[in-house]
Amino acid sequence: MQLSVLTLNLHTYQQHPRHCPFQTMHLHEREVRIIAEAIMQQNIDVVCFQEVGEYMHDPIASPYGEAPSNMAFRICRKLREWGGPRYIFQDWSHIGFQRWREGTAILSRYPMRHNYAAYVSGCHSKTNYMSRNVTLSMIEAPKFGLLHVANVHLSWAHHGFYQEYQKLRQLIDSRRHFGMRADIMAGDFNAPAGGDAYRHIVGGAEYVDQFYELHPSRFFEPSYRGQIDGWRHSPPKRIDYIFKRNGGPLRVKSMDVIFNDSFYPAVSDHFGYLARFELF
Repeated sequence: MQLSVLTLNLHTYQQHPRHCPFQTMHLHEREVRIIAEAIMQQNIDVVCFQEVGEYMHDPIASPYGEAPSNMAFRICRKLREWGGPRYIFQDWSHIGFQRWREGTAILSRYPMRHNYAAYVSGCHSKTNYMSRNVTLSMIEAPKFGLLHVANVHLSWAHHGFYQEYQKLRQLIDSRRHFGMRADIMAGDFNAPAGGDAYRHIVGGAEYVDQFYELHPSRFFEPSYRGQIDGWRHSPPKRIDYIFKRNGGPLRVKSMDVIFNDSFYPAVSDHFGYLARFELF
């Protein structure tokens, strides 16, 4: 059996920023459609979104995210109409860009079990952009069992990455009793390839960078172009990843950069990564 995983930072409605949030949402209908069409055309099973925007003055829905302004939910509604992935779980971390609830979301073609969200940062304040909330889910893949997915957007090395990563690992390990057969971590780690924070993840060989495993000659290839928030004073770097726990019944077969104007149009300040795994 094969299973495909996409990770993409959505940029919190900043592709077409306008003073009026509803005009901004209307302009982003282009991005919503491109992403939904790619998920359908590429038959993607699991999606990890970061920087998911939702208008801060919309009532908070229960479950969280089912508000008309929530970009991940807008994409999910199209997918449901077209017969694509229909399950979704998300939560938010903080207010971003002065008007958007900003969080992470997991979409899945298959049932999602034991969904959980938790802060990994020391600060839990919704008004502090350094607050970091992660979303975790067990994907019940047919004829395979439970694949644990951790969807993250972590801080920079000098702003708490190491403490956040330690908390993330503790969260993942605390869920192993559910019977996961394999696990992956995906998202925007703000840990440049080859840097200290990156080596902190892969140094013990417990988790493997799936892009590097298939494309070692492209190790430093950036995951965004130009200058972006948090990295305005450095050349572009690779900071978005899919990591797989070493060993186990999961093997990456392909890893493509997507939404880069070559393989689908750009929809964010980040590129996406699409991995296809063989499940044993």
